[in-house]
Amino acid sequence: MEEPKFIGKVKLTKQGQITLPQEARNDLNIEQEADLYWYELGDSLILVRELVNQKELLDSILKHKKKRK
Repeated sequence: MEEPKFIGKVKLTKQGQITLPQEARNDLNIEQEADLYWYELGDSLILVRELVNQKELLDSILKHKKKRK
């Protein structure tokens, strides 16, 4: 897995909406009207393109942390 890449800052609207930065949409090939999935982990939100098993998501994050050490 790669190191995290900073894409930019977003602002939450009064309606609770955010805009996904164009660079992220381009890099990840996210089309208009695409379904995206949020997971909460501690005080972080994780956004993914595919619905995944929560244990698999956590395992993937932990493996990535171990590689960075």
